[in-house]
Amino acid sequence: MNLTSNFDFCVELGIDPVRAIFHLALKNEALFPHNIGPFARVFSGRTMDISVRLLDDIDAAADLSFADDKHIRFSIPFELTASVPDAPDPALSEVTLKVVAGIPGALASWPVEGNDQLGIDFTAVAAAAVSIDSLAGLPSIDAGNFTAALHSKYDSLEHRYTLADNELLLYDGNRDLTLDPPNAATPFEIEAALEAHAGTEYVKVRLPIHVSVPTAFYQSYGRIVFWRAVERTGTTITVNMAAEPAAAALATTVELDAASPAKDLIIANLTPLARNALAGFGTITEPGFDETAARQLLRDEIAAYINVRRFPIYTPESGDEEEPLATPVGFLLPADGVLAILMNRRDGSVSDFAPDNFLGSSQLALAVGRAKVDEIIAAAIDEEFPGVNDGGHEVSTEEGSATLYTLSVVPADAGSHDEAEGHLWVSGTAEVHIDCWPDPDVSFDGPIFLRVALTETPTECTMEIQPQVGDFDFDQSCCDVFIDLIIPIVGWIMLAIIESTIDEVGGELAEEIAGGQGRAIQPIPPVVQGVAELQACLEDLSVGADGFVFPGKLRIRREGTSFEDLQGSGNLPRP
Repeated sequence: MNLTSNFDFCVELGIDPVRAIFHLALKNEALFPHNIGPFARVFSGRTMDISVRLLDDIDAAADLSFADDKHIRFSIPFELTASVPDAPDPALSEVTLKVVAGIPGALASWPVEGNDQLGIDFTAVAAAAVSIDSLAGLPSIDAGNFTAALHSKYDSLEHRYTLADNELLLYDGNRDLTLDPPNAATPFEIEAALEAHAGTEYVKVRLPIHVSVPTAFYQSYGRIVFWRAVERTGTTITVNMAAEPAAAALATTVELDAASPAKDLIIANLTPLARNALAGFGTITEPGFDETAARQLLRDEIAAYINVRRFPIYTPESGDEEEPLATPVGFLLPADGVLAILMNRRDGSVSDFAPDNFLGSSQLALAVGRAKVDEIIAAAIDEEFPGVNDGGHEVSTEEGSATLYTLSVVPADAGSHDEAEGHLWVSGTAEVHIDCWPDPDVSFDGPIFLRVALTETPTECTMEIQPQVGDFDFDQSCCDVFIDLIIPIVGWIMLAIIESTIDEVGGELAEEIAGGQGRAIQPIPPVVQGVAELQACLEDLSVGADGFVFPGKLRIRREGTSFEDLQGSGNLPRP
């Protein structure tokens, strides 16, 4: 199995813990602001104040998925409120949209203050890469909106028009109580309806009026009926109230209720005055986004906001000057739902490639590659037994002494050497020195198993690696002496594993994820705004021919409750 590619170490996290960490991170406003704005935008000639509120709750849950080997796709719900103080329809002076946007982020590495870090880079995100997965609350401009806009516009108009002694009064319900006579027209208020004529959309308006013509001894309530073309673009709805349609059937008409021989003449003379009065409504312009235009505008705005940002998520630090961790490179295994973080590149001439999935059913796992394990073993052999494999090394015990000529320690898979579990296969040759006895040459081989003793408390977990010597094959005549001889070898192996691999590498790497470092790990912070503490807990050790794997779990403590407790009760960090 490819545990670490062309790197020394690899940490793998399952998508469920990544999601839990993501939800915790979203609760940290220092990392992810929940409220953005207000900021100004101009649409349809009107200034809008835009505010955005990030959501992550039961009704509107954020999420993420692994899109490909280098991209995480984030599903971000938010509310966008647009305030338009001078909207023609007061009901549209504030509109709130509920949006779910899909945004791709690329795994990338870059240095920060001299330290390599892994992060999510959004700088290449274009509008076309952003998806609007859900959009609700977009107002549909209908006849009611036109009616409300006309009511609003009425308040700013002249309501009394005169020509000599003749008088035209415009009503809109009781909005102007100074008019005399008071409103008794039909309709009582301005009415608007949308109609289509010859493929063109029009707003049809019925405007209540009163007419007084003293020279003809005529007074009457009535109405002006007129049509105006509605022009819709993807972003704007416009009605020019002064533009009379060319079609005769849509000409402005005046209807009067009272009968009189002079009624037709009065209407003919009054109609130009009525058209002039209607021109006072001016051009009504309403921001009116259709869904296609609204989605595109949202994509443009989201891309413009996000493509200047990148967020660090992982800064490795071993805590051991002799074993620095660097060059974190991320890969995703989408089919398995695994995030892999590789560290310490071995060969810069080899292109980076993804490791295999060694996570199994665990929440997280740490792997040490075979090449690194062999280096650790070789260094420990040289330090503990200088001269072995190069002339020999003298070993003294209470029972006697020996010259250790060769020593080999090789990680082996389960099934190798007829052993049911992974192990370290130890082999070597030695000459045992026994007083008054010929020095026998001894060759030996056998397994050493690595057992784990896990200690968990409400606040921490620790792992101790304990060796267990299997059945070795060697000369029985010198068994007692050789058992004492093999003890330092076993002790060395455990010293190498514990000090070089677990304490210095695995332990420090887990601690880097869990906490205690001066630099925050984002969005895998050890403490998220007091919401919870994140702690990695390595629980076991699996030895194989490809290296070591330390499976573990994530402990997320919320008011004294652990990850497993939260998981068991269905209360893992979530929306």
